Formats: sequence, structure tokens, C-alpha cells
Amino acid sequence: MTPSFIDTPQGRLAIYEQGKGNGLPVLFLHADSGIAGQWAEVLPAIAAGRRVIALDSRGSAASAKAADGDYSYDGRAGDIAVVAEAKNLARFVIVAHSGSGAAALVYAAQNPDRVAGLFLLDPATDPRVLPKEIRDGIVAGLAGPQSLDFQKQFYATIAGSDERVRARVLADCAKVLPEARLGFGKAFAQWNPEAALDAWKGPIFILAGEASDTGAALYRLRPRIPYEVVKGTGHWLQLDAPDIVAEAIRRFLARIEPK
Repeated sequence: MTPSFIDTPQGRLAIYEQGKGNGLPVLFLHADSGIAGQWAEVLPAIAAGRRVIALDSRGSAASAKAADGDYSYDGRAGDIAVVAEAKNLARFVIVAHSGSGAAALVYAAQNPDRVAGLFLLDPATDPRVLPKEIRDGIVAGLAGPQSLDFQKQFYATIAGSDERVRARVLADCAKVLPEARLGFGKAFAQWNPEAALDAWKGPIFILAGEASDTGAALYRLRPRIPYEVVKGTGHWLQLDAPDIVAEAIRRFLARIEPK
């Protein structure tokens, strides 16, 4: 995919655009320590009849580091706002994977008139179920001199059984700046998802992987959230099962778009 760029006070953001038409535009957000290219197999299936945009998060792939060093969910929600303004997204859907689901929830809660719906793909689970020493250990590992190896070791455990997917995910980790990698880990370790879940009143759907179907899942915190679990996949469902993910997104869009 070939990027175009948006200049912001915090640094240049890379976006990848496809499609045209009158359907609701869709903004795709990738996982922490991931890249927009992880949506490459899904974007064409959603671009029929609508604009789709995939964003490289600040400090990731072709996007610049954050000038203020802010990699929090609030900071990343600010990047969503910049893209929405720059691309004239008056009303749009956000599809967000993993930790970016938290940034999407923050932005949606702040901009309910602009967000038509949230589709969260295997979003980050509630970190509060982890003992503090484990959360502190995650941050310490990402702050250390071997932070990339630390990240890769963890991602190898959740990437599923497909060797090609695992290799791709681990290679993408190296395309994220160390300070971004650390900032994303800090944001997750400190996250309390309840406020954002309660603030968002609009349409939402979660497509989860089997390993995430635990008591820490966001749909366990808020049983009102509709969800499906895809068996036999790793955390990167869009790489393991792009057809299933694309079809789930299309069903969600069909439910919320004006008839």
C-alpha cells in the first residue's frame, strides 16, 4: 500500500486510502506495535461503495513520532480527530484492532455526533485483572534495551498457529519506534476501560479471538455489547481469517447505515 500524509503539530501521519461512493466512510486502526498494512487483505472488501482509510499510528511505520511524546489513548484519539478533519469525515465508522480499540472508544465518546459506529476487533482486555507487578513488568520490559525482543516474545504467544501470520506480525514490530512501543504499553497498563465503555452510547460490535474470550473481555464488563468469537484464530484475526472479518464488518455496516 502507498501512503499519503497529513501534517499535524505532533508530526506527520501516514494514511492509506481506497474506494469511493456514498456509503459511510470507514477508518481502520491497527494494533499496538502494528502497522496499517495489517488491514491490506480486508480493505478492498470494504471499499466497494465507500471510502476506507487506514492510519499508521503515531510512531508506527510511515507515521512520525509524536512531538510531545504522548502515546496515550487520548493522544491517539487526537490523531483520529486530525484525520477526520483533514479527510472531511463528517460521519464515519471506526474499525479498531487491539489497543487501538481504547483510542477509538475515547474519540467516539468525545465525538458521538461524528462516529456512526465502533467495530472492535479483538480489543484490548481489561488490564486490571493482571496483578500490578505483572503490569509493571510489562512496562519495564518495554522500557529496557531489549524492548523489541520483549515485544516479539509476547506477540509470538498470541499470534496463533499460522507461521506466516506470526512472521508478519513480528516483522511489523520492528517498524514501530521504541518510544512508541513503550508508550503503547504504558497506556494499556494504566487503562480503566469502564468510563469509555459507559460514555459511548452508539452502535458497537466486538469480534473476538478465542483466547480473548475470558472474564477480562470488554463484553463481559458490559454484557449489553453484542459480540462473536471466532474459533481457531490468533489475535490478528484480519490476517488469519480476512474473509470472516470482512463479512462481519459488512454486516455491521448494513445494520447501521441509513436504509
